[in-house]
Amino acid sequence: MPSVWKENKELKKWIKKNYKYLIDGNFNYDLSNVMSDPLLVSISNYIGVNKNYVYIGSGISQFISVIINLNCWDTIYLPDPEFGLYSKTAEANNKKRVKIFCLYCDDFINKIKKYDTKPNDLLCISSPRWFSGEMFTKEQILEIVSIFKGTIMIDEAYVDYSNDEIGMLELCLKNENVILARSFSKKFYASGLRTGYIVTKKNLTNLRGVLIPPYSVTTYSSNFFIKLLSDIDMLELFYNTRQYVIKNRNIVYDMLKDQFNIIKSSSNFLTIIFSSNNELEEAYSALKGLSGIQIFKENIFYIKIWISDEKFSQIVINRLKELK
Repeated sequence: MPSVWKENKELKKWIKKNYKYLIDGNFNYDLSNVMSDPLLVSISNYIGVNKNYVYIGSGISQFISVIINLNCWDTIYLPDPEFGLYSKTAEANNKKRVKIFCLYCDDFINKIKKYDTKPNDLLCISSPRWFSGEMFTKEQILEIVSIFKGTIMIDEAYVDYSNDEIGMLELCLKNENVILARSFSKKFYASGLRTGYIVTKKNLTNLRGVLIPPYSVTTYSSNFFIKLLSDIDMLELFYNTRQYVIKNRNIVYDMLKDQFNIIKSSSNFLTIIFSSNNELEEAYSALKGLSGIQIFKENIFYIKIWISDEKFSQIVINRLKELK
């Protein structure tokens, strides 16, 4: 099951069956009653959270742009390496920012302790991390919350590939200074449908007014996820697909961990760190021609391997094992 979209017959049958409903272009968003949005109601029911605390947007990327650009922040703190949109958005909007270089979650906690943070500061972290797939433990997140005096945005785009899909939802509902961001792009392999949501009890001025469909979420995407989130069989199909990827991720990790500096991941990718550009280029050359391979040379040298099927995993293992 290498691609649930391209090769799964059950998904194709499901789309064909629901075709008329999915392509209904009627605008189903009532500007006079934004809380009646059918997708908002659907997501609220799916995650079991009061809809007043749920906001829908065009993937996590839109939330990054909107939230970082709010005028209420004095300083924005970011781990490094991290998803580049955080830093680029802060820079584009002339936000004061602090980058904290850290390879591992423990490193970040040790370093954030040294900063005198303020109530109007914003910290953006991903868990599992965009850089490595390493996931902050609940204990680590609680420590960060106790240390950081401002608001914390936790990006959980990859949480469905961890052993704890609930993530930090409970903490978010107990702490008004926590914003939890989720995406359907990874959970349902649907990056093209550009749909995500945040959960928070924090009062973010006019945020719902900014995130207005169809600018945020198209009618097709809205209809797709309304239908999907109520279909137990299709939810199980996607769950099994993610479990298949997790299985292959763990196989690749176990086979390469003694040879490379590879970080244990709770995401759908693995990160290998290299001590020099020559080592990086050698490994990248060995993986030449494979899809799902990314190379980075920002402060450190590393490769991200996006996991798919058994054949891909075995090719990666065999080619990297040949390196001395």
